[in-house]
Amino acid sequence: MKKIKELYDDIMELTGEITKNHVGAYAAQTAFFFMLCMIPIILLLLTMVQYTPVTKADVMTAVIQVFPSSVDSLITSIVNQVYNQSSGIIPITIVVALWSAGKGVLAMSSGLNCVYNCRETRNYFFLRIRATVYTVMFILVIIFLLVLSVFGNSLNIFIAEHVPFLRNMADWLIRARNIITPIVMIIFLLLIYKFLPNRRDMYRRQLPGAVFSTLGWMVISWVFSVYVDVFRGFSSMYGSLTTIMLIMMWMYFCMYCILIGGELNVMFGEKIDESEER
Repeated sequence: MKKIKELYDDIMELTGEITKNHVGAYAAQTAFFFMLCMIPIILLLLTMVQYTPVTKADVMTAVIQVFPSSVDSLITSIVNQVYNQSSGIIPITIVVALWSAGKGVLAMSSGLNCVYNCRETRNYFFLRIRATVYTVMFILVIIFLLVLSVFGNSLNIFIAEHVPFLRNMADWLIRARNIITPIVMIIFLLLIYKFLPNRRDMYRRQLPGAVFSTLGWMVISWVFSVYVDVFRGFSSMYGSLTTIMLIMMWMYFCMYCILIGGELNVMFGEKIDESEER
């Protein structure tokens, strides 16, 4: 009974901190800016994919496997536009994507600063450069996960034919991809919790939030896909805006999950400090 009461008290404390730190507002702000940069980011990703052995048909297959059916038409039209456009648009795409995504990273930094109860004192230009670096890292993580999850078998065959001495490593990566994917996400979230807020702490103190956010992100994405496939009420309510609204909601809940992970880091950190003082 005592353990149950302690768990109840922890949950109530967590919900109180979420309300006090305006987690919902910061999640909405972050989701909004990431929504603005989503199309440029997709354009940038697809532009980079054109310089790899991956074909347009492979990309279409990935779209069908990765995105819910309601989003396929939007992403498919973007894929077609990218493959039909001239190479001169690439520098513009890169600039727009990095600048727009940087606003999303800055919004997340503000939310984590509030969660960790710290003030922002760093130079604006430093924050902008760091936001660009994290955007590039985010793109690389997406490409890695996409290649590993969707094109893993094709990549394995390509390596076996052209780089045979790496075949054993490639085989291991393909077999372990269901484990590697969440591990990569956890590492990336550890870096977010470690460096985005204006504070310094040990990596191990960021682990609870990183694990929670990774699991939460995967569950939210699964629930989102099931909801879209089963319930059709959104189409009659939002009409042509259905796809945008669904993506916005998915992104909002994912950002909310990341900020709650920060709250968990703070809570577990305080408990560790209390146990060390005893």
